[in-house]
Amino acid sequence: MMAGLLTPRCKPVDAGRWILALALVFGGLPAAAADNGYRFELTPYAAYRMGGSFSDETNDIDLDIEDSAAQGFIVNGKVRSNTQWEVLYGRQATDISSAGLFDGDSLLDFDIEYMHFGGTYLFDGESVRPFVAMTIGVTHADPGDSAYGSENFFSASLGGGWNLAATNRFGIRLEVRAFMTFVDNNSTLFCESNAGEGECLIPIDSKTLTQWEARAGITWRF
Repeated sequence: MMAGLLTPRCKPVDAGRWILALALVFGGLPAAAADNGYRFELTPYAAYRMGGSFSDETNDIDLDIEDSAAQGFIVNGKVRSNTQWEVLYGRQATDISSAGLFDGDSLLDFDIEYMHFGGTYLFDGESVRPFVAMTIGVTHADPGDSAYGSENFFSASLGGGWNLAATNRFGIRLEVRAFMTFVDNNSTLFCESNAGEGECLIPIDSKTLTQWEARAGITWRF
């Protein structure tokens, strides 16, 4: 385990006003009549998530989030024929390692979750419909150790892919998406949770955390 710092736990970024703004934009639009007998889509998916690193200048190392499998679900609701609102949840159970000093050895269990709201634009098509999607929300980072507190940060995502219609009710969603999490520069992660001040596991000197995800899911329309 890495040597930590004695610093106050960093405060989570308040993303409430951004989520409210998107909700007003998409929620205020009139819902379109259902096309092909459906208005909603539910897509459970499996993915492979890559990238993500922190700069720890205190210990002069770079900390990498290990590439690994991820999973989650997406809910879409029709707004108009080419637009949808979108709710996204994704989770990755992985490790943080340092290639600089420990040659890729795992230093810390690390769970990262995205809880987002946004919208999707669908291009015209019949059995294949390309799309782009953008969301904002919260990144929840958990060290996997009950002695240390988790962290929440504001984040955004941008992605694109294809909806492939297998039947009127079921289809396949293929997508690549980038997640950008905005962290406090010169801050700390995962401080002891039993007090306002205590040991923190990771001092960081980074402004953003970027991850990429390639995913495939089965879509149910209803």
